[in-house]
Amino acid sequence: MIKFFGIVIYIFFILSVVGPIYSFLTFQPKRAQEFWSRLAVKTLRLQFRYLPNSKQVQTNKRTMLLFNHRTQGDFFIHDVVSQFSANFLARWMVAVAFPMLAIFQQLFTQSVWFFRRGGNDLNNFFKWIDNKFDKATRPNLLVYPEGHRMHDSDKVGKMKNGMLQYAYDRKIDTQIIIVLGIEKAFNEKKFHVNLGPTQISIKVDEIIKPDKFATFELFVEHIQAMFRKNFEETYDYQYKQS
Repeated sequence: MIKFFGIVIYIFFILSVVGPIYSFLTFQPKRAQEFWSRLAVKTLRLQFRYLPNSKQVQTNKRTMLLFNHRTQGDFFIHDVVSQFSANFLARWMVAVAFPMLAIFQQLFTQSVWFFRRGGNDLNNFFKWIDNKFDKATRPNLLVYPEGHRMHDSDKVGKMKNGMLQYAYDRKIDTQIIIVLGIEKAFNEKKFHVNLGPTQISIKVDEIIKPDKFATFELFVEHIQAMFRKNFEETYDYQYKQS
């Protein structure tokens, strides 16, 4: 447990300061979050293993990236997997935990969009997201449709439709990305950390265009089916073939 908390302090507090400072000293302030993510992945010695039929992450136009959610380590791992193209939705408590990183990204990249939970007006929330997109330097938005961490579950969680509604209303391309195996290296539920090397499996699926679906319900149904299919495929690749 001592080792676990030591690594947590090192990655989430020390490196979250080192990354922004390095970006400032090298005159690359917009890459503060990227440097932190790279250092965190390097610390855990993670090895990315893409499924043979995996596609490329779309980075040349506005896209909603639908990731599965396992641990707190997803924040820096998914940043790397997205090729540093994604903006993140986060509660304000994250800014309290990582003040230096929060300050730099607010000033230079606008890549973490802080919000308060509890709002029920989706129209205003969607307009707020539109405004954030317009100011951000990154083109994509990373969303966890399961809504919470699934830890080492062998099944996908019940999906929430709020952000899928945004993608459908705005006709934003969506792309499902599954990442499995991080819990072998970092698992806060079990106070477990392993400095590797650890292989994690990744499946980037093809682009899904909302305007191809006549109704929102058909779009959600397709997303749910493809999310489950990609999860099961990646799960077999990570845990049954390695």
